[in-house]
Amino acid sequence: MPVVDADDLAEEDWQRVTFAAVWNPPPGLLAKCPNLQVVQSLGAGVDSLLAPGQVPEQLPITRIVDPLMAQRMATWVVWGVINYQRKMESTQQRSAGAVGFDTCRRWDLSIEARSSRDNADVAVGVMGLGGWRHVSSSPSAVWRATPLAWHAAATGVMGQAAARQLLGLGYSVSGWSRTSSNHSACTAAGMRCYAGEQQLEAFARAQDVVVCLLPLTEQTTGIINARLLSWLRPGCAVINGGRGRQLAEPDLLAALDRGQVEFALLDVFDPEPLPPASRLWAHPRVRITPHVASMTTMETAADQIASNYHSVAAGKGPLPANLVHRGRGY
Repeated sequence: MPVVDADDLAEEDWQRVTFAAVWNPPPGLLAKCPNLQVVQSLGAGVDSLLAPGQVPEQLPITRIVDPLMAQRMATWVVWGVINYQRKMESTQQRSAGAVGFDTCRRWDLSIEARSSRDNADVAVGVMGLGGWRHVSSSPSAVWRATPLAWHAAATGVMGQAAARQLLGLGYSVSGWSRTSSNHSACTAAGMRCYAGEQQLEAFARAQDVVVCLLPLTEQTTGIINARLLSWLRPGCAVINGGRGRQLAEPDLLAALDRGQVEFALLDVFDPEPLPPASRLWAHPRVRITPHVASMTTMETAADQIASNYHSVAAGKGPLPANLVHRGRGY
C-alpha cells in the first residue's frame, strides 16, 4: 500500500475515500471526503472524533474493542493499587536517599508497619464499570475471546477487567457507572455497584482508592474534582487511566499537598504530552506514565478494521460490534 501525504492528494482522490481509519485527524480533514461512509478509530477512544465539526452527524463511527487492551489496563491498575497499599514509592525513596541506590544502600524496614494492610482491607472503587456481566470463563479464556464475543460487554470493558483482577486478588471492590448497573450480577461477583450522580457521593466515601476508567463525555469531564476528592477517605489514592480532561489537576494538587490524597498514578493528561512546567512531574506523591497503560494490540486492531472495511465494501455497512453511540459519547 503506497504512503501518500494528505497534502499531495488531488480532489478526485478525496472523492474516492469511503472508509477512513484515523487517530486524532486534523480538523477539517474528513470533510474533504464527500463519499465517506464510515470513520474507524484506530483505538478505543473516540473523544477527538466526537468534537464539534469533526465527523458529520450522519456518519457512523466505530472503535477498537480489544480484550488484550483491557488485560493490560487491568494489570496497570493493579500495579498502582499495590504501589499505594505497600507504599512502594516511599520505600524506594527511603532506600535510595537523596544520592541514589548505589551510594546509599539503606535496608530500611521502618516503613513496613505502615504498609502491611491486607488486600481485603483496601477498598478500591472502579469508575467506568458499565453494565456488569457475569463471566464464567477463566480469565485467560476471556482475554482470548473474539471481538464479536466482546460486543455484548463492550461498554465498561476496561473497568470490568480491572475489577475482576482486583477481586481475584482479594481486594474489596466497588464499581460506579454513569447510567446503569446490574446490581444482582455485581453482588454475585462479590462487589457492590453504584450508578448515577445520586450515588456518586456514597460510592466515593467508601473508597481508599478510586480508579477512573470512564469514557470522556460531557458528563464525565472534570468528574475527579475537589468535591469528589473531599468525599474519599483521608490518605486515599487516585488512579486515572481514562482521559486527562476528567481530572481537575489543580484540585488534585491541592488534595495531595494537604494529605487528603496520599498517592496518584496518572497515565492521561490535558494537554498531552504533559508540559514540562507541570507540578505533577516533581510531586513526590505522583507517579506518571506517558499514556502507555494500555496500548492498542496491532493484530486485534488490524483484524477488526479489516472486517469492518470488507463489510462496508460489500454494501452491508459497518459491523455493529464496535459502533459508537453518539448520544452516550462512546
